[in-house]
Amino acid sequence: MKLQHKFGLLLSSLSLFSFISSAEAEPKVVTSIKPIHSLVSYVMDGVGRPDLLVDGSSSPHTFQLKPSHATMLQEADIVFWIGEDLESFLETPLDSIAASAKRVTLMDSDQIELLKFREKNVFDDHHDDHDEHEDHADGHDDHDEHDEHDEHDEHDEHDEHDEHDEHDEHDEHDEHDEHDEHDEHNEHEGHDDHEEHADGHDDHDEHEGHDDHGHHHGEHDIHFWLDPEIAKTIVSIASEELSEIDPANKSIYSSNAANAINDLDQLIDNTRSKINSDATYIVFHDAYQYFEQRFGIEVIGALTVNPEVLPGAKQLAEIREVIEHESVNCLFSEPQFNPSIAETIASDTGIKSAVLDPLGAELEPGRDLYFDLIGDMASSFENC
Repeated sequence: MKLQHKFGLLLSSLSLFSFISSAEAEPKVVTSIKPIHSLVSYVMDGVGRPDLLVDGSSSPHTFQLKPSHATMLQEADIVFWIGEDLESFLETPLDSIAASAKRVTLMDSDQIELLKFREKNVFDDHHDDHDEHEDHADGHDDHDEHDEHDEHDEHDEHDEHDEHDEHDEHDEHDEHDEHDEHDEHNEHEGHDDHEEHADGHDDHDEHEGHDDHGHHHGEHDIHFWLDPEIAKTIVSIASEELSEIDPANKSIYSSNAANAINDLDQLIDNTRSKINSDATYIVFHDAYQYFEQRFGIEVIGALTVNPEVLPGAKQLAEIREVIEHESVNCLFSEPQFNPSIAETIASDTGIKSAVLDPLGAELEPGRDLYFDLIGDMASSFENC
């Protein structure tokens, strides 16, 4: 009897050990933003749940790590993030706190084709008057007189900003195209400084070392998760990377990834059916061109190309001018930023306003969030 009792205790101990070992085998996964957390959660369904750093309505552009986040990174086996151009707050912690974790930088993947940032807040491919790469402006007669006087002046169509011509003519010859979009911010963010310094190169050099755009001066748009076709690629990458560190659950990851891709195909069809390709829009910041290109949406401008810096007087004047001369259906704000500017312009110009949320600020984290995020964006474009 005692022998049977001891044998029973041994079996119980072995079962407990097996349970603990199984729990320890579950990979510790950390993700940066909600959309990526959602896609990785789908792939991990049945195995575990990844941790999320940028929760709630926080913006990765201004996010600051808490001790709880540091603990996540310290325990991580693998970290999925977009890259330093979006989550700059993660650069140092990944090299220090999470030094032993595998780092999956999605923007560096050869499987994802990145688009270049549009350089100004009025998009050149939609509005000839603001085309800084053309030698003519045929949109408004009242600006034509400037084009024949200064072939290098990128902003010659705006009378009130001729004081910046010397700065602009240097920008057009700047061999580093990826910095051109930041020159626009340098003009409005430190407007008084530029009036005191007429030398375009001095002003540019003065700001070149600063992360004024919030994207480390990168040339590529990093909001690629807003294209569900690219989301399918992210799912495949997650499956491959998780299978590598956790081969025991490879079949689960592969099966989940296949199901996610099927669901994303359905999401693409549903989204396309909601989109009105004849409408035109203005957004708060230039974050949607992957979504635009996938679904044929015409966004003709943004209040700012830099979500960390409020649009200046010049940007707002340009947007108002576009609204006056173009048939704009709606102006969008974002929940991560104060909507008052967008709402004021919409009210003053008599157009509709609504909210676009590229991060899922109000959505509950989890595998369904990505699908709700894209569905909500499609509805916003449809209803506005």
